[in-house]
Amino acid sequence: MARRSTQTIAADAVHEHLRNAILSAEYRPNHRLVEQELSDQLHVSRTPVREALLRLKQEGLVVQQKGWVVRDHAPHEIVELLEARVEFESSAARLAAARITSETLTKLLELMERMEHTESRAEVNQMNDEFHLLITQSSQNHVLTDAARGTMINYWNFNAPIVFTEADIRLVNDEHRALHAALAAGDGGAAAAVARTHVQRTADIITRALRLDAT
Repeated sequence: MARRSTQTIAADAVHEHLRNAILSAEYRPNHRLVEQELSDQLHVSRTPVREALLRLKQEGLVVQQKGWVVRDHAPHEIVELLEARVEFESSAARLAAARITSETLTKLLELMERMEHTESRAEVNQMNDEFHLLITQSSQNHVLTDAARGTMINYWNFNAPIVFTEADIRLVNDEHRALHAALAAGDGGAAAAVARTHVQRTADIITRALRLDAT
């Protein structure tokens, strides 16, 4: 029984590591994941590595193609992920308004200020992911949080460039602050509305850039 528990803990750790690597674009679409290499790199046996990869397959992040490969989403799948993300983020913000802590509100404020004064788009993207993850986690609903994380896509790695104009960036920053204000006020309806508008704006920009509206 103890051995099974140890393997489960190891599989959880490997799963979290690989999931974060995929979602952060350290492992990009079509990157091949070799069990033995991962085992050596993470200092675990192949059993937890295989278990973690099977979980990632169920989550739609990897596929088996003569081995394991990071999944490259088709255009219609990207549209579906964006649609789902709008719904999940809106629902999470509504719940978070009643459950968020003062500590998390402070972290969100710090992230907003850093994003507004950071020129590196890659760094801003990472902080933006953290910002939204903190809000979904504040919903204190693990099902919703996991579902929202499953819709994360690294739009800055698409073949077509996703360009945010200066006006877009100003709107994003304003919406972040409006979302923070609604959460701080405990206004679930306002938080949900701002989150929906905010995520939908990004979805529209991606859709136009990739011409997904024509698919």
